[in-house]
Amino acid sequence: MNCLADLRMFSEIARSQSMASAANRLGMAPATISGRLKALEDYYGMTLVRRTTRSLLLTEEGRLLLERAEPVLSGFADLEREMDGRRHAVEGGLVVSCATDIGRGHVLPLVHAFARTHPHVKFSLRYDPPGSLNEIHFDAALRAGPVKDSGLTIRKLFTMETVTAATPGYLAEHGIPASPEALGDHDCLRLEGSMIGGDVWTFEAGAQRSIAVGGRFRASDPETLKTLSLQGLGVLRTARADIEPELRLGRLVPILAPFEPAAARVSLISDTRRRLPARTAAFIDFALQHFAGGSSEKPTQ
Repeated sequence: MNCLADLRMFSEIARSQSMASAANRLGMAPATISGRLKALEDYYGMTLVRRTTRSLLLTEEGRLLLERAEPVLSGFADLEREMDGRRHAVEGGLVVSCATDIGRGHVLPLVHAFARTHPHVKFSLRYDPPGSLNEIHFDAALRAGPVKDSGLTIRKLFTMETVTAATPGYLAEHGIPASPEALGDHDCLRLEGSMIGGDVWTFEAGAQRSIAVGGRFRASDPETLKTLSLQGLGVLRTARADIEPELRLGRLVPILAPFEPAAARVSLISDTRRRLPARTAAFIDFALQHFAGGSSEKPTQ
């Protein structure tokens, strides 16, 4: 028994007071209507309709069923209209998950531009540590490097350069490290949950080098570490976009440039497009246009 469809059929029979009229309105054969009404009566174990030579009359139980069914049918019709509207209207909540490493200088201009274009979208912007995307709730996610979670759609957005830097004053006092290994003699500002600026910093120069770093300061907020760096309290490793103005003005000086790895690929990740609400689909399209030249691929299963 299909409860909702059968209640809808019963409501139409009650309105039409004719099996033939109900069948015509529902686009069904009269014999089918008759059979489904009998099945409904068998399900409840009582007669719902009395058939006369001229029309159909509801029994007391039939009237009760109709009275209780109509609000359910009306509510479901409202729900269908609302869900259809959600499928097409760019509105509602959008959860964007960014890896801790993703530069704010890349993400915030994108979010700001999209928010201005779509004022009815409410943002929840989160910075999450590395981990499986299957373990968190998100509508769209930005991640650097390879993404292994299956069943997700991955689109290339941009490449992100890493930079290691310190203030001129810090370098004058502590010296300029000539190699990644020399960072062991420096205060390195470490970002919790970061793959590029955490407790291990990875460099490349012929071969990959993973350097365990230490220092007096560790934080979960990259802006805090940036402030500490500008105060001359240590060496910072971050996305170049986040400190580009400070590098340009000479407030921070890049070091170890020959050892920095190639720019990391940053991807936009989502569920398959056929399941996406309009707000998520619009954000994906907007992000691809914003960064110009994004491509879409499915991971190997």
